[in-house]
Amino acid sequence: MKKFNQMESNLICDALYFYVVQLEKDIIDMQEAGKRSIFAPGFYTNVSQELAEKVKSMTKKQKV
Repeated sequence: MKKFNQMESNLICDALYFYVVQLEKDIIDMQEAGKRSIFAPGFYTNVSQELAEKVKSMTKKQKV
């Protein structure tokens, strides 16, 4: 399997971060509106941390 370069890894992790921030905000907004979400606040944050680690493990190591 081909590994990500550093730019690709950063792009994926940044996009993931902004997506999770929006999802967490949406969950809180739903709760404030009296609606229930099937996901608790913090769920996507935990999943995204695991996914970010997976992306980093699939990223080429920097040559020093």
